Amino acid sequence: MSRLLLLLILLFGVWLAIRWFVRTPPHDVIRVLKRVGLGLLVLGVAFLAATGRLNWIAAAVFALLPLLRRGWVLLRYLPFLRGLYARHQAGQGAPSGGQQSTVETRFLRMSLDHDSGDMDGEVLEGPYEGRFLSQMTRETLLDLLAQCQRADDDSTALLEAYLDRHHGDWREPPGARQAHAGTAGGPMSEEEARAILGVAPDAAEEEVIQAHRRLMHKLHPDRGGSDYLAAKINQARDRLLEK
Repeated sequence: MSRLLLLLILLFGVWLAIRWFVRTPPHDVIRVLKRVGLGLLVLGVAFLAATGRLNWIAAAVFALLPLLRRGWVLLRYLPFLRGLYARHQAGQGAPSGGQQSTVETRFLRMSLDHDSGDMDGEVLEGPYEGRFLSQMTRETLLDLLAQCQRADDDSTALLEAYLDRHHGDWREPPGARQAHAGTAGGPMSEEEARAILGVAPDAAEEEVIQAHRRLMHKLHPDRGGSDYLAAKINQARDRLLEK
């Protein structure tokens, strides 16, 4: 029982150490490791002196010198290791279908799968409430578009982006699309920005930048995306980086 308790304590300590390692700036990690190493060295010398084994120090130091040199080299790669671990954690926390971004307007809650680029949305208001865009015909989608055009510009632009992606030959009155494209709406909350980029509340600046790049690579107007979604993605990045 005591061994099991010690094992649990050890595992908890390792978890705390990994958590601290990931969240702490690299220069602080290096400084703390130097202090801990110096403290362990002093304690080791004191222990050897107390037990009469001080003559072992010279042999041990010579044996450990190659390992110490390798250790200092590894410290230079600390930022890279931290980024690799953070990406692994993000992948573990993502749903099985891949990381997703979400944009919500009055009539629609639209989601985008980062890996596949698939886009789908749920209708939040009106006669089609509760239905998913992927389950609707082009005629019902155009009817929904007419409702959005009468009531909400953001919903209109979002639905137009979906139609552009899944029904490239759809038609609407000339100039209607330009009236809504290229605008990202009003001020964006931090929560909405995180949902659009698909990042966690504690995401680092580099994670935000990488998420923005991935989405723009898939949804840039030059790659078949829409001006509205590109503007939303840019607005989300700016909102999170201004913190």
